[in-house]
Amino acid sequence: MKFVLSTIAGVESIAKKEIERQWWKIEEVTDRLVTFSWWIELMPRINLWSRVWNKLYLLLEEQNNVGDFDTLFNLIYSINWKKYFKKDYPILVKTSSTRSTLFSARTIQSLWKKAIVKKVVWEDSIMKEDFNLENLEILILIIDNRVRILLNTSWNALHMRWYRIQAWEAPIKESLAAAMVFLSDWKFREPLYDPFCGSWTIVIEALMIAKNIAPWLKRAFAYEKLWLIDWETSENERILARSKTFDWEYIIFASDIDSKMIELAKENAIRAWLAWQINFEIKDFKQYLDMEIHWTLVSNPPYWERLKNENLKSMYNNIDKIFRINSKLSWWIISNFMEFDSLIKAEDYKKRKLYNGWEKCYFWRRK
Repeated sequence: MKFVLSTIAGVESIAKKEIERQWWKIEEVTDRLVTFSWWIELMPRINLWSRVWNKLYLLLEEQNNVGDFDTLFNLIYSINWKKYFKKDYPILVKTSSTRSTLFSARTIQSLWKKAIVKKVVWEDSIMKEDFNLENLEILILIIDNRVRILLNTSWNALHMRWYRIQAWEAPIKESLAAAMVFLSDWKFREPLYDPFCGSWTIVIEALMIAKNIAPWLKRAFAYEKLWLIDWETSENERILARSKTFDWEYIIFASDIDSKMIELAKENAIRAWLAWQINFEIKDFKQYLDMEIHWTLVSNPPYWERLKNENLKSMYNNIDKIFRINSKLSWWIISNFMEFDSLIKAEDYKKRKLYNGWEKCYFWRRK
């Protein structure tokens, strides 16, 4: 079977490496999408271990050069829908069209309904107007007149971790936080620090990676409602995932100047059963100007949306100063504060473009 994984922009290469680690066959890597093939029994494993992915889709059908609705209708009609859905189970159809002849979402949804009604005669049960998260979701994806009909096996997006209670303003996505930890090349036996920890994300994701905790042991998936995977196969994957957790201890520090942030971070860490392994402190990051530190630091400092009334240039100048006085420190920060480039010596830094949602940021590292 072919699968399509959606990702946030900028982390496709990380998703590709994660897939290759499992020996799955990569078919194609494009903007925000990775296509690969393997046995259908892997659906539980892929969903359980998703760190940087958004949703896992099963590719039901695809065709190039689709420029008219008759061709699209025939493609939809060719699928054996009874193989995937039980009668009376609600199905939600979404569409996305980019640089293509067919672009009207309403027309495409109407066409899909006509095709499936003609095929299986389930007119009263196939489409629901409500947007219940437990609806099974079909995505009709059209890019450059290439149509892919995809079945969402995950339900809601996989970046929304189960331990998340609430977050402060401008939270970073869990999947992006995990990607940052991977990109930092943090050596798990060395200390890790986040001096702008906010409400939780980076340090919790880092500890889950280090301990090899599958991110999604505590949630249900859409594939469990399909007729493709038996319960025993799915449960065995959960048991196997639990057995792979490492019972080692790590040195992780999380600090923030805001006491409310620290309390929120502690709540999320407690929910993740990881609070006892993270050292939380109320601390101004400028205190590190007088310290010598040698470990890895990955952080999401405040920027425009999060720090409207503060002196951003002064703060980022101090960040650069801490970089310079700690030559043995591997420090990575993500920010959309583009003026950082003008405050530093560009030749001293490397940067990589990433996106937090639709917000363009850069991931800076001092060489």
